[in-house]
Amino acid sequence: MLTNREIADTFHAIADALEIQGEDRYRFLSYRRVGDMIAELPEALSAYAARGELEDLPGVGKVMAAKIDELLRTGQLDFYERLQAELPAGVLELLKVPDIGPRTAGRLYRELSITSLESLREAAEQGRLRGLKGFGAKTEQKILQGLAQLATADTRMLLSQALELAERLLADLKAAAPAVWQATYAGSLRRGRSTIGDIDLLAASEDGAAVIAALTSLPSVARVDSAGDLKATVILHSGPSADLLVVPPARWGSALQHFTGSQAHNIAFRELAKAQGFTFSENGFRASDGSLVECADEIAVYAQLGLPYIPPELREDQGEFAAARAGTLPTLVELADMRADLHMHSTWSDGHAAIAAMAQAAITRGYSHMAITDHGAYLGVTGGLTPERALQQAEEVARVNAELAASGSNFRVLHGVEVDITPEGRLALPDELLAQLDIVIASPHVSLRQEREKATARLIRAIEHPYVDIVGHPTGRLINRRAGSDLDLEPIFQAAAASGTALEINAGPDRLDLDAPLARRALELGVTLAIDSDAHAPDELAWMRLGLITARRAWVTPERVLNCWSLERLREWLARPKGAR
Repeated sequence: MLTNREIADTFHAIADALEIQGEDRYRFLSYRRVGDMIAELPEALSAYAARGELEDLPGVGKVMAAKIDELLRTGQLDFYERLQAELPAGVLELLKVPDIGPRTAGRLYRELSITSLESLREAAEQGRLRGLKGFGAKTEQKILQGLAQLATADTRMLLSQALELAERLLADLKAAAPAVWQATYAGSLRRGRSTIGDIDLLAASEDGAAVIAALTSLPSVARVDSAGDLKATVILHSGPSADLLVVPPARWGSALQHFTGSQAHNIAFRELAKAQGFTFSENGFRASDGSLVECADEIAVYAQLGLPYIPPELREDQGEFAAARAGTLPTLVELADMRADLHMHSTWSDGHAAIAAMAQAAITRGYSHMAITDHGAYLGVTGGLTPERALQQAEEVARVNAELAASGSNFRVLHGVEVDITPEGRLALPDELLAQLDIVIASPHVSLRQEREKATARLIRAIEHPYVDIVGHPTGRLINRRAGSDLDLEPIFQAAAASGTALEINAGPDRLDLDAPLARRALELGVTLAIDSDAHAPDELAWMRLGLITARRAWVTPERVLNCWSLERLREWLARPKGAR
């Protein structure tokens, strides 16, 4: 039977095909919305069908319910088959190229008879795309770059998606299997990599068969690829596969260390064990006389070799063993260290909540202050702040702070802006306004495909601007969609360190920019960091967790993060001139 993800993909493909054909907007959007809804369902669609609840699902009426039922019963959809017959197979492939949506794909097909990625490449290389209205040499170059990027694209899950799936799966497993003593995710997800392949789960129990049976019976499981007494591989309705290994509680620590990895870390660890007369596996340490040392927790695993506990995020064989031996492992930043979120949006630009609502969400998270940093008006799609509207917004910020103070709260909202960096490196708001704000974030949103020298100079110019406090999402990358600017990061980090401009780890699920290796290098060169959610709604403040995971992978300590400072210390830092921070 098809998984929810496979059915959702079918509805998305129908929507794309209808849009390519120029069908009514309402029609193709209805399929896209149903596809989005199906992808988020907690149960199999077959369960809703069995209960007669398909038509009760959001956006699903009789027509859509009949199509879902046909897919569930037969594994295919006659309507979709007819649509595919009307379009060459390669036309839908064009949508994989960054910046090509269904409407553009439709134009390429109808006006230039482009029906494959290869024919698109040939047309761009030959300059034939310029014959289309709105297309020019730069557009052709962008498409060629997109095709090159597609060849090396990482299509794995985002960290946020994998965390949500794994945590939901673990909660369901623990509820269904009382025999579980402990359970968690392992592998690259536990190390916090920005993209994840499959989900690796580990459970401790004395009754492995019961735990495996519970997993394979969960509603979120679409298919069972394999299942034994201690191991199972399942395919989830949401698409990914999940592997579960069950170990005795006495071996929990050994197994968790072994299956967390990374491969390079584990190889180095086994070499250390070998030097002390042991072999090591998920079962524990085996001595030369055949005796086994089991470890119930990871602290004991590392202690067996005379090492302190090494946090999972550092296990990449990037100097953690040397630091452990020298006693210089960093005290990594934690959520409890965070006092503020300094980058978020409200209904004054493209956010979805008022400033007061964003403040309440920040208070709920235990923060002592925050900054509201709506977009400037440079990007027309955001409906952002002109200088006049920014001054009007300052009055609302003052009202919110007055209401908080009147209620006895010490929480404070700082008034800021996320100003665009123009292609030349200027700021898209006047200095007279920026000087009046509490905090200024400058971010690159446009012209991200500039040549390396120009892109680097542009960012340095913004970093050195006297009123810029933080540079947001510096590379402009979107994970799995856009590589980001081609930058020479060394002089950029040096300029940030010299001027005292902080660089941001943007916690947006598809950004995580700076990434961990870059953030670590920035630290080494003396840069101060900010970790921000870039939230556009109250629930998105929770994205801070993703930024913290990235920061921990970069060996970041609280002292080096603006968000961990008190409001008084932050204000004092902001008041200093550039170069004196």
